[in-house]
Amino acid sequence: MKLQAAGKSSKWFVYQKIVIVFILFLLPLISMNIWLNYKGMSITKHAILNSSLAGASFYSKQLDKEMFFIRNLQLQLLNDKDLQKLSFRGSMLENYEEVELIDQVRDRLSTLMVSSEYVVSTGVYVEAVGKTISTASGVTNTPNGEMKLISSLMKEKPKPSFYRSGNRIFLIETENNGGIWSYIEISRPKLLEALKEIAKLYPESEVLLGNKELGTVLTTANKMKESNEVLYLTEDKSMHDPNAPEMKKINGVSYFIVQNDVSSLHLSLLMYVNENEITRPLSQFITWFYTLFIIAIIVMVLYSFSVNLMIHRPLSKLVKAFHMIETDNLNIMIDSKTKDEFHYVFNSFNNMTRKLKNSIEENYEQKIALQHSQLKQLQSQINPHFLYNSFFNIYMMCKVGDSDSAAELSQKLGSYYQYITRSGADEVPFYKEYRHALDYCDIQCIRFSNRIAYEYEGISGVPPSISVPRLIIQPIVENVFEHAFEDGMMEGMIYISTDYREGRLRVTVEDNGNLATDEVVEHLREKLVMDSKYIEKTGLINVNNRLQLKYGLGSGVFISRSEYGGLKVELIIMDQKEGA
Repeated sequence: MKLQAAGKSSKWFVYQKIVIVFILFLLPLISMNIWLNYKGMSITKHAILNSSLAGASFYSKQLDKEMFFIRNLQLQLLNDKDLQKLSFRGSMLENYEEVELIDQVRDRLSTLMVSSEYVVSTGVYVEAVGKTISTASGVTNTPNGEMKLISSLMKEKPKPSFYRSGNRIFLIETENNGGIWSYIEISRPKLLEALKEIAKLYPESEVLLGNKELGTVLTTANKMKESNEVLYLTEDKSMHDPNAPEMKKINGVSYFIVQNDVSSLHLSLLMYVNENEITRPLSQFITWFYTLFIIAIIVMVLYSFSVNLMIHRPLSKLVKAFHMIETDNLNIMIDSKTKDEFHYVFNSFNNMTRKLKNSIEENYEQKIALQHSQLKQLQSQINPHFLYNSFFNIYMMCKVGDSDSAAELSQKLGSYYQYITRSGADEVPFYKEYRHALDYCDIQCIRFSNRIAYEYEGISGVPPSISVPRLIIQPIVENVFEHAFEDGMMEGMIYISTDYREGRLRVTVEDNGNLATDEVVEHLREKLVMDSKYIEKTGLINVNNRLQLKYGLGSGVFISRSEYGGLKVELIIMDQKEGA
């Protein structure tokens, strides 16, 4: 049966109704859109300001959290048992024990310094031993320059949230009635760099950090005077909502000012933006709006004449053809007289109907159902003995005090069962499937008390875009553990490698077991070539059937003798995308 293009008709098609309705509403829409344009400008302006508020608030909270984090680490340092021991016992310590405690404290100080990019140096003064321990100057007897500097800063009353010495910023805390001083120098360049990141939110914006008592502590502006003026203009918080931007004039220029508190330092973070930078893009919007509106009308008129000839008629043929497909009539062909894109669509439709008919006749639907059921069956095969034995191994490790091995086995076991039980797509990236198989090897090697080991190669040569069916490598490795080393050999070895060349992915699993006789190898080969309907759907055979169904000839599982003396299993996938 062949369909011819639809001729002239008196019916009103959807595309014609759309064009007519558009024209009828065009004139009132012009006036409405003018009003919406001005309304939209106002909304956009507020949205931009709210965006600036959100951006500045985010960065200020990040900075505040970082300072809180550093302060918490400093307080934890003061309660460190080694530091407390050094302070309480002091001169009663033997030289060796004193040196050991000082080294422990130095390690803790080094850890604190690398915990944040804002920390320049950190140190402690221990009165009982008369020494300062610092990441900057090491272990030094007192009095010294570092102690004198900190001592002079601590005289400031009342105690501030932080201390300043010239351009240097310190966080200082004490413990044991002044027997221990902890001091951390904060990087002024890093703080300024953080402010500059906030200033990048808008052109011609500046950011400052300060308060009424201290004035401007840090600012991205070139002129400190301008920053001080902005700071004093925003001190009266009762005059505005602190969670919303406000507009102030400075030297005749209007600025939108966003204020956030950095409570860890008892400072305010202010970002001020020139109003013209926000409104300039919006002022150009009106001209462009009218220009584009007129162009849209012209394009719509031309489009309405061309859409019927170029799209509607051939599309009508395709719709009719699909209606016939819905009636289960697959004996249909669409005739095309043009050489445009619809010619390709019509030919593709014809090929589709022909292939669909052939596929149905060849029980294609049954094969897809079989493939899906096999995947779900394999995924549900969670071996209870494997789980029980693993828990027993964890129990025995805990009994003997091997907490590290127990923790490692628990982590690997959790990762293993999370992977095989979670729902989701039937296909996963190859590297995840490969990592899952290695997790299984780790678990088994721990369970077998390390009398079995494995070696593997990386997958650097495999394209990261390749996806494979879930659970195709682990059954092969599981087969090795269950059958290759049944005689209890003490030096079992498994070798896992990957190779990708010209669209073919190969995963090789070999062992040095001595149980795979030539008869066993030949028997496995025969089972792999048997029809999938008459054999058990587990292990190597299940993987072979799934790969052949999905990727066609050339893919599957192949058995041979390994050069290490045991069995060699090769899993091959022909990458259809690469071949295309």
